[in-house]
Amino acid sequence: MSQRLRGILDDEAAGAAKDLFEGSNKLLGRTANLLRILAHSPELARWYLGFVAAVRQPRAGAVSDVRLRNLAVLKTSTINGCKY
Repeated sequence: MSQRLRGILDDEAAGAAKDLFEGSNKLLGRTANLLRILAHSPELARWYLGFVAAVRQPRAGAVSDVRLRNLAVLKTSTINGCKY
């Protein structure tokens, strides 16, 4: 299955998308592929970025154990047939 919406690349990002990518790089150290796709709808992308930061980043209030979060990522990837 291929994605229907292409993610916005860094050099294509403008306005709200560019701001989102800069914020993501500050909070998470990178811009996730899903955020690049969600950037077509900046309001949804802002919500997603805040949610991910709150769940995964201790600086943003995450209180779950990092090993448990990594296990959840691996299990979710396995269930979804992720190959990388």
